[in-house]
Amino acid sequence: MSTAHVFRNGHDVVVADLMSRPVLTVEVGESLWDAWQLLFVSGLRHLVVLTSDGTSLGVLSDRNILAEVPATAEHLSNRRVGDVMAVVPLVSVLPSDSPLAAARIMVQNMVEAVPVIEPDGRLVGIVTEADIVRWLVR
Repeated sequence: MSTAHVFRNGHDVVVADLMSRPVLTVEVGESLWDAWQLLFVSGLRHLVVLTSDGTSLGVLSDRNILAEVPATAEHLSNRRVGDVMAVVPLVSVLPSDSPLAAARIMVQNMVEAVPVIEPDGRLVGIVTEADIVRWLVR
């Protein structure tokens, strides 16, 4: 096995080993201002967007919000998360998927992060390009 595929203790690396958890979420109907404040306070770049019943819809990035012009507090307060989510296929990965599989999904769908969802539909984390890069350089 390549050293890029195992930790030092010898077990195969899976998405669950790399993902961030707990994952910060935002509801699709919340204001961009609230989402921006959550990103700013947390120091993160991505939030998983949920419906009111908790179903994952995708990911909102800081770039989605920064693309709003003018990005004033008033403007962001009047816009909803669902208004600016990138129109991309809904993609996710399983905690048991390989980092390479997650990277392929990101590249194929031109996204920077994907929700990590259990087979029963529970959101358990998020994996980002940065997580994959950190894994590669270990």
